[in-house]
Amino acid sequence: MIGRAIRKKFGAAASAAVQAKHFTQEQIESYQKDGYLVVPNALPEYIKNNLTRWAKELEDLPETPGKWMKYYEIDSKTDERLLCRVENFLPYFKELHEVSFGIIREMSGELFGEEASVYKEKINFKFPHGNGFNAHQDQPAFVSFGINKLLTVLMPVDPNTRASGGLDFVRAAHSTREIMAQNTDGSIRTDLEAKMNWLPLDAFAGDLIFFDSYAPHRSDVNLSNFTRRNIYLTYNPSSLGYLRDRYYEEKRKSFPPECERDPNVDYSEGAKVFNVANPIK
Repeated sequence: MIGRAIRKKFGAAASAAVQAKHFTQEQIESYQKDGYLVVPNALPEYIKNNLTRWAKELEDLPETPGKWMKYYEIDSKTDERLLCRVENFLPYFKELHEVSFGIIREMSGELFGEEASVYKEKINFKFPHGNGFNAHQDQPAFVSFGINKLLTVLMPVDPNTRASGGLDFVRAAHSTREIMAQNTDGSIRTDLEAKMNWLPLDAFAGDLIFFDSYAPHRSDVNLSNFTRRNIYLTYNPSSLGYLRDRYYEEKRKSFPPECERDPNVDYSEGAKVFNVANPIK
């Protein structure tokens, strides 16, 4: 249920080594080697059973300046405005706040080897005929904040399959810790993408996919007849500080949602950081 804004600061506990209780040593090593980890049926039933309701409540939020941030794309066939993303909802959504700062934060800390801090959150909506996301790394969006170690947790709400525009990854391509050459939209340069071995990862409600900020990934158009919704929670090691407030302050200024935009301002520079390789307008 959408509740009152949570006024308490989202600060993270001091950095410390953590004892793994959610993962085996083999899973941790697999994540470190491949740059991503798929964990089937990872979520407790009470979370899995509420994902659809939470997604619907986020979809139904009114566009409201100064609060949650709703972003849209344009249907290439109908020119219809389609919801693509909602961000900055944890201060207003108690249940997802508890999940993000609870079990998912614990799991992320185990993969870091120290306590984790929430960096940002979003839910992506890929309606039928909704566009894909070009091949990219997430790291370019974080360079300006001076951090080079983050991970994102994907919580599918709906089936991620080839038909619905599920994600593809490249195994072990994160290991160089380098940002790959890019096209003008921030996506991985087309000739490099073509040489990579892309592996499709199907996932379903209750599963979790963890991936490093340098791991290349992409998704295709949704050819199914249902909306594919994915919740993404991004974390940084707590030793790098608590950065969530700063991130959203900068994004709201540099690439705000449509309801907050000044028609006389050019947001193209902000888009280079906050709108990498995606269909948002």
